[in-house]
Amino acid sequence: MEPLGPAAAPRFLARTAAGAAAGCATLHGLLLGAVPGPGTAPRALLVGVCLLCAVHLFRRPGRAAWAAHVVLTTAMLAAHPPELAGHSGHAGTGLTTWVAPVAGALAAAGLLLAAVRGLGGLALKRG
Repeated sequence: MEPLGPAAAPRFLARTAAGAAAGCATLHGLLLGAVPGPGTAPRALLVGVCLLCAVHLFRRPGRAAWAAHVVLTTAMLAAHPPELAGHSGHAGTGLTTWVAPVAGALAAAGLLLAAVRGLGGLALKRG
């Protein structure tokens, strides 16, 4: 276990955001088999990119990792805006009815964590 100290809060934020990114990747991965079709290849690419982002945030949570996280999460929310409210464009039952709202919530949580980290970084520079 890593010691607590001044870096504990930023590390906790980064690892929590990494968990959110890994969760989004997992949910998109579940959809690969459940909803086959022309969107399978882009979704598979997205799974890989989300996992790379999660690993980067977990291991080396610098500015580049946070910037990539914000860009990817914002792009996901822009591509699927109604899914945050739970209105999925996928017709179906079971997996497809709950994956989209959960992924949207994880993405929103990831952006919130990035905002908290960014504001914390600004506060440290001023003080």
